[in-house]
Amino acid sequence: MKRVLLMGGGDLAKEVRVALEAAGATVDWIDEPDDEAVQSAMRSARYDVACAASREDAFPLRMALLVRHLDEELPLVVTIFDPAITRQVERTIPHCTVTSVADIVAPLLAGPCLDPDIVAVRHSASGWVGLDDSLEEVPLPDTRARKLRALVEAVFAPYDRSAGLLFYGSIGLAAMLAFEWVGSMIVLEQGAIDALYGSTKSLATVGPNAAVDDGPKWFKGAIVASMVLTLLSAACFTGGLINRLVDSSLTGLIGRRAVPRRDHVVVVGLGQVGLRLCLLLRECGVNVVAVDTKADGENVGFARRAKLPVVIGRGANPAMLRKLSLERALCLAAVTPDDLNNIEAAMAARAADEDLRVLLRAGDGDVADETASLERIGHVVDVHQLAGKHIAGLALGREMDVAELARS
Repeated sequence: MKRVLLMGGGDLAKEVRVALEAAGATVDWIDEPDDEAVQSAMRSARYDVACAASREDAFPLRMALLVRHLDEELPLVVTIFDPAITRQVERTIPHCTVTSVADIVAPLLAGPCLDPDIVAVRHSASGWVGLDDSLEEVPLPDTRARKLRALVEAVFAPYDRSAGLLFYGSIGLAAMLAFEWVGSMIVLEQGAIDALYGSTKSLATVGPNAAVDDGPKWFKGAIVASMVLTLLSAACFTGGLINRLVDSSLTGLIGRRAVPRRDHVVVVGLGQVGLRLCLLLRECGVNVVAVDTKADGENVGFARRAKLPVVIGRGANPAMLRKLSLERALCLAAVTPDDLNNIEAAMAARAADEDLRVLLRAGDGDVADETASLERIGHVVDVHQLAGKHIAGLALGREMDVAELARS
């Protein structure tokens, strides 16, 4: 029977303790650890392994350094999300196993997002596959045939107003240039270069196409209308361009940062779990858009570098949710660290579209015990319970794979 020193407070550490004791381990749990408490525990007993579990990276890192200072050989299991810190810990602290709550639960969250009959995803030799209720491998839903349509809709119906002004302003300018160019060649019988030169001068307000003065009156009227439309298009284009240059935009008009309008997953909450879920869904070939309340959050900055589209606002805001095309989305995943915020976002999404598939992250205290009630809103995943079982397995020398966690 192994004796485990468990350090950390909150529901995550509680679930780790439950899983360890269920496996027959003896657990000494310090729920409010400080240097003195850890030193006292390690002087008074011999442990087979020490475990630091927390949603924040700083605490497990501090505990790992302290334990290693007190005992050079004691095996360690710690939870750290940041990949750079993880690499440094594994390199500098011997006998230390690093895991992350986000990495543990993301495959179990991604599965139900893609299809109600898929409980999890995992990586195989042929790429990402799903696991059905019997834990047999099944192919992921194929959305490639609809991606072109989704791309076109994202371009012609952009979420971001400045992107829309920029796009439609540029379309208007190009259309007016083409109209004056072709019209000058046909009506005024100008050569292609002369007609393009005169039309470009008019578009850039450098000067009019002098040949229009000798043209028919109806063509002059058409050019007047063209100049008015050009002025409006230029105003839209300039306004959109300035807005995107001045503001730190988190969405784009085309490419990976464009907000998808069809066959996508809306992820509410860009914490550790939300960010990892977004990246995993994209690896599985599914378009995704994240919603977060803080434009200056650390993970929002990481999402910008990874070219993930991020919308800033409350996940429970009905007006914003309607703009995210929920009626054409695969799923809404509410995965903030706060269970009540997740419930609020799920209820708002249900109000916007009763048929929408909804996934809720649970695991923050008493709300997680009300799974039966929450299942009426959407599919519930108790993040801390699953992570606790995985962390306990690592502490006892047995790593649980995705299938085992899904079975549990």
